[in-house]
Amino acid sequence: MQLVSDEQMLRDISRLLLEEHVLAEPAGAAATAVFLATGTSLAGKSVVLLVTGANIPPEVLRHAVSA
Repeated sequence: MQLVSDEQMLRDISRLLLEEHVLAEPAGAAATAVFLATGTSLAGKSVVLLVTGANIPPEVLRHAVSA
């Protein structure tokens, strides 16, 4: 298990939305945040990330995209 900060999750909500066209709530972006923080150790391996939820308050989405 690895912890990620709220800021990491908000950053990756924006990244998922703008680069992958996937809308995720903060908890749903946690797997992406962990992967991006430790992804180099998984180079050459098959990886699946579960990204869930579009239940994100508009103000949180605005904050994530403006960051």
